Amino acid sequence: MIRKILILIILFFLNINTLFAETINKDLGLDTEKIILKYFPSYEIVGKANYSFLIWNIYDATLITKTGELNNSEFILVLKYNKVIKKDRLINETINEFKKQANFKEEYLIEVKEILEKTFKETKVNSVFIGIKNIDKSFFYFDGLKILETEDQKFINHFFNIWLREDSQNPSFTKKLTGKE
Repeated sequence: MIRKILILIILFFLNINTLFAETINKDLGLDTEKIILKYFPSYEIVGKANYSFLIWNIYDATLITKTGELNNSEFILVLKYNKVIKKDRLINETINEFKKQANFKEEYLIEVKEILEKTFKETKVNSVFIGIKNIDKSFFYFDGLKILETEDQKFINHFFNIWLREDSQNPSFTKKLTGKE
């Protein structure tokens, strides 16, 4: 009899936790959810994808819009890191991804590197990067703090195209993220 009561109590608490977890998007976390709701009071997830390289699980990505349909003028990209990555590595990888998209003048790449030097941080396991693209401006957050606000459309488009362009480094990842797979 006592065993049955204990089982019922345990099930009750598990159900309460499940109900609470469903009130926020458990994959995104409460702090991330607050930032998303600031820009998109209601939203839908377009797609989710995990980026891994060989044996390393690098990050989980979530793409969000107001309707759940990809809209290139307004969306939110959330990256939740599963690994420590040094700041210099993030900057160099980002610059390399810019170079894959267009033949930029060296002066522009120096400007991009300066922006990244000021904004990027070393990631930890569970660090969260949020990139928000509105029609004419973008906002970037890292672990709940705003790190950049810009209207530079060239930078904005090439930055987000790292993950969203069809010929990305990992087309399968991009298809999952953009809801096409």
